[in-house]
Amino acid sequence: MAKYLTLEHLGQSAIITINHPPANLWTIASLQELAELMLALQSDKSVRSVVITGAGEAFFCAGADLKLFATGSKQEAEALLDAFAAAFAAVRGYTGVTVAAINGYALGGGLECALMCDYMVVERGARLGLPEAKVGLLPAGGGCKRLADKVGVSWAKRMILGGEIVDAQKAYDIGLAEEIVDPGFAKIIAVSLAGKVANQAPLAVARARQLIEDSVTLSLEQHLQQGRAALLDLVGEQEQLEGVAAFLGKRAPGWSDED
Repeated sequence: MAKYLTLEHLGQSAIITINHPPANLWTIASLQELAELMLALQSDKSVRSVVITGAGEAFFCAGADLKLFATGSKQEAEALLDAFAAAFAAVRGYTGVTVAAINGYALGGGLECALMCDYMVVERGARLGLPEAKVGLLPAGGGCKRLADKVGVSWAKRMILGGEIVDAQKAYDIGLAEEIVDPGFAKIIAVSLAGKVANQAPLAVARARQLIEDSVTLSLEQHLQQGRAALLDLVGEQEQLEGVAAFLGKRAPGWSDED
């Protein structure tokens, strides 16, 4: 049973809550729990989407426990980085939809975790940033690239090099967050957004999600070739035949639990 994370189910959505008060800090143990939960949910065909949020009202996650860096041990730092890599790879690799429900401060590894999700819902009053350089460190869990990909190089530099913390409105304005909600509503709205994937075909969602992820590094010609191959793989499969038949028959599709 997880010690630092809680798991609940709501329809076809799973909700993971980082529950390590007071600031919901990441430790090697909590990161391992996140990796294990995400891998288990990947294998659970009854779950189509995952929402990640923080316990309490003040923090989504304030990042890594800096006590782990207090001695300057490279060995301890490497172990933590390995835990971050495994956990965030599990979040990023999930083939359904992932939504971060930011209910307070999302800093350092907390924001990096949210950046691994497909989109973010942010409550008014939340604060987001990657301030690692203030303590002589840097975002090494994928935050530099994911932030730059999402908000552009200039804003990534402001937030990482300048240590700028942005509020919910600014996060929305620069494209970091997809939705702003009133305090207390992030999880509800995130579940609603995540749940929309239940209307979509599971295998089509997984393939389209991969195309979107890969589009950052592929040329248009490579992307077109990859998209062509992915579409042809779908044609003739039970899922595709059911989807078209349902549309033509003016009924809701009955997706199989198998992808």
